[in-house]
Amino acid sequence: MKVFISHKDSDRTTALKVLAVLKNNNVEAYLDLLDNSIVQKGELLTRHIKSKLNECTDILVVMSERTKNSWWVPFEIGMAAQKDLPTVSYLQSGVELPNYLSYWPRLKSDDDIVKYINIRLRVKRQILAEQMNQHTVFANGISETQRFYDELKRQLI
Repeated sequence: MKVFISHKDSDRTTALKVLAVLKNNNVEAYLDLLDNSIVQKGELLTRHIKSKLNECTDILVVMSERTKNSWWVPFEIGMAAQKDLPTVSYLQSGVELPNYLSYWPRLKSDDDIVKYINIRLRVKRQILAEQMNQHTVFANGISETQRFYDELKRQLI
């Protein structure tokens, strides 16, 4: 499991906090803290982001009021959705998500991040066990990502 942390640069402090929680729970993560030499070059930055997303299995989006003004966060979410990467939002207090983002589980605390990690790994283990038992169709035809969403949403309620 490797998590791509999507964020607006003005939310860097929160993104670093999320990174620390992931690392403290032995989860590999990628957090873009780019220098200006790459940020100023659109094509180079696009290729860089695509490459890093391709190395990851999940995306965690740090959402704040400032995220609404980002061009890159929606791009990263779209790229991840196209790859069917499990997606979760980490909401800062008082943030209202647009409808298109309300589908994915919403984390609001360090404890929620730990729940996310545990459920994500548990669902992955269940899928691997089913595959080893030569079950080619997952329970009820539900994908691994959808099963993860369903389980995490139940735990976050």
